[in-house]
Amino acid sequence: MLALPYVLIVSICSSSAADGGPGWLHLVVLWACWNALKFILMGPVSVVLLIRARLRESAIRRHQRHDSLVEASPREPALHV
Repeated sequence: MLALPYVLIVSICSSSAADGGPGWLHLVVLWACWNALKFILMGPVSVVLLIRARLRESAIRRHQRHDSLVEASPREPALHV
């Protein structure tokens, strides 16, 4: 979704440059293409990183619950012989 404005900029500037516009519009096209590619690639990467972080947080909470249950359970008295 965030890459769409950059794709629109690429479309407008490339057609303007092709129709006889100033040459510096090619630089704007390159800049907009680069930013669009960054957003397109980082979208899936950030989702994977977010899932990994949530799984790690879940495992930590699970271990903390387990440790607190072990500490709260009554211990059996030791048998003295």
